[in-house]
Amino acid sequence: MSLLRRLIAPERLFMGALGLTGLAAVLSVALPPAERGELSANMVSATLGAAVGGLSLDTFLLSRPGGWVFSRGRPWVLAMLGASVVLSVVAAAVLTAVAGIGSYLVGVGAAAGLTIFNTVSSIALRQKSFMVVYSLRAASGAVLVGGYVALYFAGHLDGGLWSMVWLVVQWVSALSVCGLVLGMLRRIGPAPRPEATAVEYRADMAAVGNLHLGIFAQMMTLRFNQILVARFVGAGPLGVYALAVAALEFAQAGAVVRAQRILASRDGNDGPDPTRAVVTAALPVALAAIVGLGVLGYLQPEYRHAWLLGLVLLPGSLATAAGKSWSALLLKRRGERATTVVAIITLAFAIPAYFAIIPWAGVIGAAIASTLAYAVHAFASRASLRRAQSPNNGTV
Repeated sequence: MSLLRRLIAPERLFMGALGLTGLAAVLSVALPPAERGELSANMVSATLGAAVGGLSLDTFLLSRPGGWVFSRGRPWVLAMLGASVVLSVVAAAVLTAVAGIGSYLVGVGAAAGLTIFNTVSSIALRQKSFMVVYSLRAASGAVLVGGYVALYFAGHLDGGLWSMVWLVVQWVSALSVCGLVLGMLRRIGPAPRPEATAVEYRADMAAVGNLHLGIFAQMMTLRFNQILVARFVGAGPLGVYALAVAALEFAQAGAVVRAQRILASRDGNDGPDPTRAVVTAALPVALAAIVGLGVLGYLQPEYRHAWLLGLVLLPGSLATAAGKSWSALLLKRRGERATTVVAIITLAFAIPAYFAIIPWAGVIGAAIASTLAYAVHAFASRASLRRAQSPNNGTV
């Protein structure tokens, strides 16, 4: 039983889910670069739209004290979710227009589905249901892989059609997690709650605003470069660049799980800093991803430069893995304002760098600018964390 628990530990399940998503990205190499670029443009418009318009409710709910959802009541939580879905739809439409590539239907529809999935999943994660949520993610990845395989063998190498499959998977995932949480709430039953005051509701909105400003800045740093690649370089180069980005992001799975555990924990200290272990675990995975990109480039010559982009992105990927862990610790120890300041500093560096370098140097410039921006974020997070007061010894 001990061996079985280790084999199906949440971290391994999350890695499996991310691995299936990575496999879907690999399968999309069967598309010509321009068609894969259309698929990538739809994905980035939807994911960035969900991040920009989603109000960071997933992270906000994870960081709330125990029982917060019950103390506020479902109408307040649903109102916040509804507002975030509307804003995500608007943001995705704007980003699709800026990119100049992609489908409004897919971008807008997937942004809404992603916002619902991320927000509702955070309620389940807050109840420590890591296994169930990660199982849903793994199942969604398996369905996506199956859909891509079916399209490939049917001879449909069309980026728009593959994007529609991705859209359907996002909504299936969203509806599934909604069913999971509704069932969970029914089992728990109605909980007595004190009536929240107007001051508490205003405090919630202020906390959401402070937290979201930082995550908005962070996600713009991570994803807006792909929007500019689509605009200034084109669909084909975007297809290659997005493949390299997706491969390197696989190495950050451990950091994502660790950050979620830090946020879900009620202990503000969370023991020793786990970042060194996170980066050490990420390095061999990132190197394996670069080797995989090289093999894919050999098999598909149109993607032969993907490994080089991965190599340029490698330091930034490791910096991002470290930054996720440090940001979560910083949020727990110093609050939303500290993480917001770090993210804004990073964005103030990243956006001018993207606009200055990408139109001139293309995807190589995007990779260089991204790596520098990720390093700035990690350095600023660590520097701010060092000023945090530790509950045990007064310093970090």
